[in-house]
Amino acid sequence: MNTRNVDWLTVATIAALAYVTGTALHEHLGHAASCVALGSDVKKFGAFYVDCDDPRLSAMGVRMVALAGPIVSLLTGLACARLLRIARAPLARLFTWMLASIGLMTAFGYMLFSAISGIGDLGTGNDGLLHGVAMPWLWRALMLGVGYWLYDRSVVWSMRTLAGIVGGREGRPQRVQRIALLSYIAGAVTCIVIGLFNPEGIVIVLTSAAAASLGGTSGFAWGPSRARIGAGDSDAIVFPRSWAWIAVSVVLVLAYAIVFGPTMTNS
Repeated sequence: MNTRNVDWLTVATIAALAYVTGTALHEHLGHAASCVALGSDVKKFGAFYVDCDDPRLSAMGVRMVALAGPIVSLLTGLACARLLRIARAPLARLFTWMLASIGLMTAFGYMLFSAISGIGDLGTGNDGLLHGVAMPWLWRALMLGVGYWLYDRSVVWSMRTLAGIVGGREGRPQRVQRIALLSYIAGAVTCIVIGLFNPEGIVIVLTSAAAASLGGTSGFAWGPSRARIGAGDSDAIVFPRSWAWIAVSVVLVLAYAIVFGPTMTNS
């Protein structure tokens, strides 16, 4: 990566913050808030999961809690995509792009994950959206097809939007690829490390932290070639070293890891 134009440490820490923010919104504003709003209690607050007291909810209530996470991720992606139109500072635009991309990929990635595996927010498990529905195979097949198309479209949008953000008359595809890949690696490593603190063991790391980061946002890794990005018509944008962004990102990510990594129990 051209260190004269892109500071890798700043981009990596911003990516870590974006991944943690996307996860917190999905789990706590989505699942936890809906659980409480529907009259139940959250028994456990984890970094990558929320344990709602399902017996206190109706079957429809359980489905609504399951759906709330992906819905919040989708709304986060759409809202941040809108905010990109008014954001001006390069690093602020980069963070907003990351959060938009993570939100959209998470929402549509869950459709693929649950359709294929049958587990997760939209799966057929006891706390999944499709639990107890008639002809679950049909719903999963439909969700697979729609999810694949929407995920692909979100990845193409993400990479082309990043291309517009980074600019550059020469080497723009390489800049997009390197920034996207660095974001993916930094975010996934952050999520997996936080997941290792969970008392539930390796299962949470594999089914939640790793699945959501490595799998759910894999479009960061293969998206640049899929989007077929060419040369731009503007000068390359500089993403400088920012100790303010680094400090805020490190503090907030550490706080989330310390508070929710080991899991909070509502006793």
